[in-house]
Amino acid sequence: MKFLKYSLVLLAVLWFNDLAAQCLSGDCVNGRGKFQYPSGAVYYGEFVDGEIHGVGKLVYSDGREYIGEWVHRYQEGKGKMTMTDGRVFKGYWKQGEFYGEDLSGEAIAINKEAKIEQQTPEVQTGCIVGDCQTGEGTMLFADGSKYEGNFADGKINGYGTYYYANGSKYLGDWKDGYYNGEGTKYNGPKDVRVGLWQNGEYLGTKEDQSKKGCISGDCENGEGTYVYADGSKYIGSFKDGAAEGDGICYYSTGNKYTGGWKKNTFNGTGTMYFANGEVTGGIWDSGNYLGAAPPSARELEKLTTKTKVAFDPTMKIYAIIVGVAKYNHMPVLNYTDDDAYRMYAHLMSPQGGALSKDQLTILIDENATKKKILQNMKEMFEKADSNDMVMLYFSGHGLKGAFLPFDFDGFNNKLFHEEVKTVFNDSPAKFKLCIADACHSGSLNGLAARGVTNASTVIANYYKAFDQVQSGTALLLSSKAEETSLESSGLRQGIFSHFLMRGLEGEADIDENTIVTIQELYNYIHKNVRAYTGNWQTPILDGSFDGRMPVGVVRK
Repeated sequence: MKFLKYSLVLLAVLWFNDLAAQCLSGDCVNGRGKFQYPSGAVYYGEFVDGEIHGVGKLVYSDGREYIGEWVHRYQEGKGKMTMTDGRVFKGYWKQGEFYGEDLSGEAIAINKEAKIEQQTPEVQTGCIVGDCQTGEGTMLFADGSKYEGNFADGKINGYGTYYYANGSKYLGDWKDGYYNGEGTKYNGPKDVRVGLWQNGEYLGTKEDQSKKGCISGDCENGEGTYVYADGSKYIGSFKDGAAEGDGICYYSTGNKYTGGWKKNTFNGTGTMYFANGEVTGGIWDSGNYLGAAPPSARELEKLTTKTKVAFDPTMKIYAIIVGVAKYNHMPVLNYTDDDAYRMYAHLMSPQGGALSKDQLTILIDENATKKKILQNMKEMFEKADSNDMVMLYFSGHGLKGAFLPFDFDGFNNKLFHEEVKTVFNDSPAKFKLCIADACHSGSLNGLAARGVTNASTVIANYYKAFDQVQSGTALLLSSKAEETSLESSGLRQGIFSHFLMRGLEGEADIDENTIVTIQELYNYIHKNVRAYTGNWQTPILDGSFDGRMPVGVVRK
């Protein structure tokens, strides 16, 4: 890769990509050059390894100007911003945000108060070196990450290195944006995984692949890894020697199933990924696929320990569930679509309110475009009246000030938090709940104001709890505005979503009154996510709401 970089410098080529980011003149790899952003903004200044780094000037497409220091594509250090109305902000910057005259102590960004920040900071993105379609090149992503290596059909394929914004790194083989083959993942000096990978999942060392039977853990009643005679491998929960609970099976055919199991068959919420690229996700019962749509009354009866649900509350919940894993202009994610299916199944269950088909919409990957998300939110939330609740669950990538839908192209089609707020504020619903498992989701704030219990009784208790609660809007977000939300291959989920579901299923019910409130849920998630990530990720709860707002019910 180094030979490629320096040979291109000598040839003095122009680099273009499908986002129209380009070097207009000079040396945009290691030197001084002129670079145009996809938005039309133009940078004049220093570059290191193709990244804006050093001292330079950025003229925004709206006429603003920044002159000062840069670190890895972001304004960082001393600098001056001149606004189109003549106002000048001079001082220290960090990660593209203005901090004023002092960065010491507990200084916080003051962009909002100064009214100098766009909804998301502009960051250099795109193919800066080589061929990022079918060849070898360097691609910069909007979240601050970078990939150097091989591409095929516009996707990361072959061999290369991915540098993540949080400091972690993967070096090895790739297929369609996922770790696939031999590789090494560096999460820190004490967390290095070397071995074989498939579709982003760590399979173990080469030596593990030659073993058969239970190769690690407890394959009787616990968590373990089992390799079958044909080479297929199951990683997950066991009961009485059979796959039961949550788990993943990598089939020797190249297919993969992740989700719920019972007696070695698919059961509950799960997703099958076929080797030909097809994906089937939704509800399964004893190996039979029931579909992505809410199950019929008969199917629901099977999924709720054969207890018929016949409660029709006056108060209703309307929800939009979004999960995006596949991105062309951001690193792909492993578990966001599965997390969405789990939330979907929870809301259909008695513990989640037993929502009907006309109260619930799920949008996964290709269906989760910006237009479709906003359209479905508006249509669904318009059904609500002043006695109802509306809810959005989003699991995917995020930037400061925005969620990233499937059709995000590196610059266009950000789903801005302001747009989400507008739809929520326009709804007449009494209760409003937004749950987001996305990086930088903390920048979304400021909105206005298992057992044998009969399922009908459970649901009745849940809806009755709303009668005693004041109206309000609650925002349960996976991380602070400046933080990255993390996934865990050990949990096989996003870390926030993992503890979210455990909390909703009853572990958050600290007072054991069978009702999980938003405050109980937040306290549970905050404690466990902070502990699991070593304080790297901090969930937040914001908005104007009654802490007693119900979000789930426990079946005793």
